Amino acid sequence: MKNTEILLTIKLQQMLFIDPKRVRLLKEIQQCGSINQAAKNAKVSYKSAWDHLEAMDRLSPSPLLERNTGGKNGGGTVLTSYAERLLQLYDLLEKTQEHAFKILQDESIPLDSLLTATARFSLQSSARNQFFGKVARQRMIDSRCIVDVSVEGLPMPLQVSITTKSASRLKLMTEKEVMLMCKAPWVKMTEQPLENQTNQFPVSIKSINEEEAILVFDDSGMEFCATIHQPNQWKIDQQIWLHVDPEQIILATLE
Repeated sequence: MKNTEILLTIKLQQMLFIDPKRVRLLKEIQQCGSINQAAKNAKVSYKSAWDHLEAMDRLSPSPLLERNTGGKNGGGTVLTSYAERLLQLYDLLEKTQEHAFKILQDESIPLDSLLTATARFSLQSSARNQFFGKVARQRMIDSRCIVDVSVEGLPMPLQVSITTKSASRLKLMTEKEVMLMCKAPWVKMTEQPLENQTNQFPVSIKSINEEEAILVFDDSGMEFCATIHQPNQWKIDQQIWLHVDPEQIILATLE
């Protein structure tokens, strides 16, 4: 996988719109404000540069170049805001492709889920607990939308409480893939189960230090990280109960 080169090409109307050579030409124009100098810097002839620019302009939904008349340098050619955004998008797509190729080497990441793959190779979060699941059902309770999410490894769905606006914005529906995030301080531990408590599961303590404990589900091996304040109260292999408030779970998804 070393020295891998991924060349991104974008077509419009089944014709070449932009590729690395044309991107470099636009970037050179952005830097120097001159098509002639940009062609020299990109190591192409002036005619070839014009041919590329005209081909792009014919396909582009918006103009890519505009003349900048006057000024201390006597004017020149500048990129339009659309062209500048196009370059930003191209750079973003290149980074996405690089990340995507890297996950090919990690067989633990499933490639049949866009959400899972995207989150695994690009999302960084302060939340220690990150899980993936599917919406099982939704219902309204006290003006809040309660979303049941089935997560592989959990004996029952996790309940997540969000606003109706959030539910609408996320476009939730049954079987839609979602990501759940929960910070370690939000995971509570008790020696006995609590009454009328949602998101309550029996677990055992896998490891523990002065700041946190790793809690594991014995049947599935799934783990939660919890912040602790009295480490002497707990011990490894102790059977306890885990609790997470439905309002302290962050829900995320893709369009």
